[in-house]
Amino acid sequence: MLLKKKKEASSIIENMFVALLGMVMTTAFLVIVFGAFASISDKWQMNQVAREYLLIMETEGYLTAADKAELIKELEECGLYNISLSGTTVNEVGYGERIYLNISGTYDNNVLRFASGISKVTKSPTTVTIQRQSTAKQ
Repeated sequence: MLLKKKKEASSIIENMFVALLGMVMTTAFLVIVFGAFASISDKWQMNQVAREYLLIMETEGYLTAADKAELIKELEECGLYNISLSGTTVNEVGYGERIYLNISGTYDNNVLRFASGISKVTKSPTTVTIQRQSTAKQ
């Protein structure tokens, strides 16, 4: 009878250990997945900002200095730095002409690295280039 109780206690401990290990592995997996989605979300937001300012360029024919400053500010809020703008952003174009908006900058991807059994988030700088074109409608 005493031997039977010891076997039951050890199986309960084993089951709890397996459940605890499963919870730790699930948590680690979720941290990695959510880290990957954060950079995807930032890049999607950068593309939306570029689209918004291309629509401004369509109606105005170009970006004013205030528009360019606001564009750079919004891109910096998304995590982009060392930003350069090119294309037809400053030259006014006529109706029906092609307009171009080229944005390039640096974005820090947060990468989860494992070294000696310890995880550490490191920044990995990546060059981001966004190229948009449309037709002027002013």
